[in-house]
Amino acid sequence: MTMTETKIVNRSGVFRAARGAVPPLPAQQADADAADDADPGSRKADPPGERLAYSVAEAAFITGLSRDLLYDQMRAGKLVYLKVGRRRLITRQNLEAFLTRSAT
Repeated sequence: MTMTETKIVNRSGVFRAARGAVPPLPAQQADADAADDADPGSRKADPPGERLAYSVAEAAFITGLSRDLLYDQMRAGKLVYLKVGRRRLITRQNLEAFLTRSAT
């Protein structure tokens, strides 16, 4: 299997795969969503725009910024985050504040 054949989408819809991988086509995503709907016990994640907090990968996906840039900004103290166990969560308010400060 080549790297371009690797396709992984987690429950929140964030595309994750090895470098060089191609994102899933909308039809493939619809098939995956239909499979989730078939199982009534599966938990459907909220759309990313309605969540209170995001993982670094989700925040990168939503904003179009890289994960490395977000981690650098967190280290520099310019992007406020919460640490829950080993995870770093960025609240929607902190993400919006960071983006408005960066725009000015």
